[in-house]
Amino acid sequence: MEIGKRILITGSSGFLGKSICKEMQKAGYKISTFDILEGKDILDYKQVLASLKNCDVCLHLAAVSDLYIADSNPEQCDKLNIEGTKVVAKACNDKNVKLLYASTCCVYGNNNIAISSEESLPSPSELYAESKLQGEIVVKKSGCNYRILRLATFYGRNMRASLATSLLLKKNILREIIDIHGTGEQTRCYTHVDDVSRGIRIAYEKSETPEIINIADDIAYSVIDLIQIIEKVTGKKSITRFVKDRQGQIINGSINSDLLKNYGWKPTWTLEQGLKDYFEVNYLPYPDIDK
Repeated sequence: MEIGKRILITGSSGFLGKSICKEMQKAGYKISTFDILEGKDILDYKQVLASLKNCDVCLHLAAVSDLYIADSNPEQCDKLNIEGTKVVAKACNDKNVKLLYASTCCVYGNNNIAISSEESLPSPSELYAESKLQGEIVVKKSGCNYRILRLATFYGRNMRASLATSLLLKKNILREIIDIHGTGEQTRCYTHVDDVSRGIRIAYEKSETPEIINIADDIAYSVIDLIQIIEKVTGKKSITRFVKDRQGQIINGSINSDLLKNYGWKPTWTLEQGLKDYFEVNYLPYPDIDK
C-alpha cells in the first residue's frame, strides 16, 4: 500500500464502519467519512461526488443492513440499498475512483450448495439479501473499477442488539426464553468484525481485477451450537423453546473464503473468544444484571 492513500467510507459511523476506519488508519490510509449522522446522504449525487475529492477508493457500507428493518420498510430498503448504490457507483465512475461494495454472503440464500464459493449461484431468500444482490448488479454495470465483498454475519463489542449473537446472549443472562426457529440446525459463519475489516483491507490491497470476494470464517455454527457456546461463556443454562421457522430463513450458511485466504487472510477470533470478549465488556461490570 502506498502510504497516504485516501479512502472514502460511507456508513462510517456504523458498527463495521468504525472498525474499518481503525483498520485502515492503522495501515496508513487517510480516511474521509460519510454518514447520515454527519448529515450526508448517499442519495445526493453532488454530495457524494464532492466527498470523493482526492480519494483513491470508496468503501460503500451505507445501507439498510438489518433484515427486520428491511422487511418492515421495503421501499426504504430498496431506495438506499439499490438507488443509493447507483448514486455512489456513478460518482466513483465519474471520479475514476475504485469502488469496494459491501454485499453479503446472504445472497447465496438457499441455493442447495453445501459450501458456497464466489462462483456459487446466488439464491437470496430475504428482501435484504435481494437488495444487496441488486446492488451488485448495479456496480457491475456502472463502468467503474470495483470489488464486490460478500461479508459474513459479523459480530463484536458494539454489535446491533438484534443480531442473534447479542440477542441470545442477553436472553441467556436475563433468564428469558430463547425461541429456536425450526430445528435450530440452520447455520451461519459468524465472523468477528475486526477480522472482516482486515479482510476488506487485504481484498483491496491484493486483488487486481474486478471480482467477487467472500469474507467469512470457514466454521459454520448452528443456532444450537451458538446457544451452547453462549452457555459456556456465561456459565448459565439457557431457557429455550422450539417455534415455527421464520419465512425466508437461510438453512445452510457455509461459506468458502479460500480466495481471500490465498491473499494472506485468516480469522484471528474464534466465536467463543469473540463472545467472551463481548460478555466481559458489556456484562461483567454489572454483576447484578440478572437479579
